[in-house]
Amino acid sequence: MTYDEKYAKYYDRFNEGKDYVKEVEFVSEVLKKFGANERKILDLGCGTGLHEKEFSRRGYDMMGLDLSGEMIEIASERNPKCKFVVGDMSDFCLNEKFDAIISMFSAMGYLTENQQIEGFFNSVKKHLKENGLLVLDVWNGLGVMNELPISREKSAKIGNLKIVRRSFPDLDSKNHINKVRFNVKIFDGEKLIEEYDENHKVRFFFPQELKKYLEDAGFELLHLCPSYDLNSELTEKHWNMILVARLK
Repeated sequence: MTYDEKYAKYYDRFNEGKDYVKEVEFVSEVLKKFGANERKILDLGCGTGLHEKEFSRRGYDMMGLDLSGEMIEIASERNPKCKFVVGDMSDFCLNEKFDAIISMFSAMGYLTENQQIEGFFNSVKKHLKENGLLVLDVWNGLGVMNELPISREKSAKIGNLKIVRRSFPDLDSKNHINKVRFNVKIFDGEKLIEEYDENHKVRFFFPQELKKYLEDAGFELLHLCPSYDLNSELTEKHWNMILVARLK
């Protein structure tokens, strides 16, 4: 089993506390507030398709894109009525246009180079209908620098197995990147049966930085708030932020 297969296999277990229902309700509220009346949505960095599951229940026509073939396989099995494709969110061509494009769970942060981010916005622009909306959930640089990353531990159970994952962050503040090594140990009872490392690089963003990227790509920033609180003001106390933009 490869690293990617392991990551996809245990992904949902390590994120069991994530409130997908609340997040989808939030995005639905955003789309209604800012006038996206149609219901065709592209989800970039869709992972294992749990957002798609909730959107589909509400009658949305969903397509998901993710770089991980293993993730897409799980998402497709979970959501047989949705479309999924393996692809790079910094450079994709689907020959379709959407009423809204979303990227949740800080997925955009895996684009760590400026050229990738420019490619992301240009690709999004080509796939949005006129006046289409873009909804981004990313790490807020104000919050990251105010409350620096620390080592954390999560555990999950699958049958008789216990999986323990501990994070070891290495903050590269100059380049707006948090490099994280995850050490994963799998126990059968008290016996350690497998151990491996995952290495992730996630970029954080500052509000004015993303506003500039959006404007350069032909978008208007409509709203900025903490994740997922439409009516609160973003501050350095929030690690995650939501940006809502409209294609001009």
